[in-house]
Amino acid sequence: MAGYTRQDTANNIANGNVIDADDFDAEYNSIEAGFNASTGHKHDGTSGEGAPITKVGPAQDLVVSGIALTPKTTNTLDIGTSSVQFKNAWLDGTLDTDALIVSANASVGGTLGVTGVLTATGGVVGAITGNVTGALTGNVTGNVTGDVTGDVTGALTGDVTGNITGNVTGDVTGALTGNADTATAWVTARDITLTGDVTGTVSGVNGGGNISIATTVAANSVALGADTTGDYVSSLVAGTGVTLTNNSGETATPMVAIGQAVGTTSDVTFNDATVSGNAIVQGNLTVSGTTTYIDTTTLNIGDNIITLNADEAGTPSANAGIEVERGTEANKTFIWDEAADKWTAGSEAIVAGSFEGPITGAVTGNADTASTLATARNIALDGDVTGTVSFNGSADVSITATIVDDSHNHVISNVDGLQTALNGKEAVDVEILKADTDDNLTAGYTATADDDGTKSSGTYTPAPAGGNLKRIINGGAFTLAAPTAAGDYTLVIQMTNNASAGIITLSGFTRTIDEGYLTTTDGHDFFLFITKVNGFTSLTIQALQ
Repeated sequence: MAGYTRQDTANNIANGNVIDADDFDAEYNSIEAGFNASTGHKHDGTSGEGAPITKVGPAQDLVVSGIALTPKTTNTLDIGTSSVQFKNAWLDGTLDTDALIVSANASVGGTLGVTGVLTATGGVVGAITGNVTGALTGNVTGNVTGDVTGDVTGALTGDVTGNITGNVTGDVTGALTGNADTATAWVTARDITLTGDVTGTVSGVNGGGNISIATTVAANSVALGADTTGDYVSSLVAGTGVTLTNNSGETATPMVAIGQAVGTTSDVTFNDATVSGNAIVQGNLTVSGTTTYIDTTTLNIGDNIITLNADEAGTPSANAGIEVERGTEANKTFIWDEAADKWTAGSEAIVAGSFEGPITGAVTGNADTASTLATARNIALDGDVTGTVSFNGSADVSITATIVDDSHNHVISNVDGLQTALNGKEAVDVEILKADTDDNLTAGYTATADDDGTKSSGTYTPAPAGGNLKRIINGGAFTLAAPTAAGDYTLVIQMTNNASAGIITLSGFTRTIDEGYLTTTDGHDFFLFITKVNGFTSLTIQALQ
């Protein structure tokens, strides 16, 4: 049964009506069925069954939800009593309680973690991990494995049978039989003595602190090589040109000599010298021979001016310059000729990107460029267009051109866009358009409405630019604002709603008429008539369906 449902759907049971007994009978049967002990409301939250019952008890103190069973007020309800108790309880999770009292036996299948004090008046069987503070009376049988740190305070009465593995920190009062792996000090202090090649003694060592032994190495007790590690020199051998003195004995001071002083400020003389690495000369390098060879691939010279013929002190007579060795071909030179007092390359040609300075003598060949022409030239236009100008290259020139009358014809198709422009020009009927003249229009005209596109947001402010006939699509909510373009005019806008049409907000109009005709129904069409005269604007809306 889906609960009570009103049976009088025709509303016969009402003031002023004649009520038939069948109407009452049907209502009572429905009420009885809705609250029947076995088929009535289930209160399971489904349609007609009533909402779930989430609060029970005389004062609705017990609250039941989909995830928790809670009291209405904290710390007010008990689960059972001391005389009326539940039998068993199974929990898959955490039991959080202020105090736990177990009146019978308790078994813990996992780890029992106690962060407070563990009191066991009947004894503890099994492994205990953690601190034990207080009196422990009875026998402890089994192994104690781990560190015991701190004092055991209270009476420890009974036997400790088994091994104690780990550190014991604190005082032990009484007899201790057995061996301790470690201790703070030895019962009897000892002397430590070093003998042999190294000797030394320290007395009164009991292990209570660090010690240091003053040592002495016996004389002649260490053999080089046999008793030492590392490099050492057993003897010195004199090489070519080198002499050695004082080269034997344990306290000898050998002296090495090469026959001349070789200090950093000494002058040293050698017959021939070959340097396989780099050589740096901090001072001047003077070569007194007749020929100097530099056999390198690249020669870098820091001096910006190279002086040739540097030993010339009188009137110059010898030519100076550069000569290029060309192997089996004749060498080439670039020489300062003292007799001619000029630079010369002999009969060779010199190629340069540019040359500055006056040229004396005949120049053979053609110049790629020049500042001016040696002889000015006339440039003339002839034919349908005429004109003349004189030109020597010293400056830009301009030719005044004249088109000869009747000298040519134009074909309209050869002029881009001309035919299209002419086609767009319609003859003007003087009876229709006249400037500054009152007249009657005797002919009409047609025009294509200006498409202002889809309006779906923002503000649309129509203007006569593009034409006074407009068409738009309502594609979403937008604002239609009164036109602000200068002048007096009339606008007619045809608007069509699409599937996304939205509400139109009107703004700035002096007067609006039939605003309620606007809809957002897909496919609806409207005429919007706008008139602007002397700053006043009116909007009339006409629905087209």
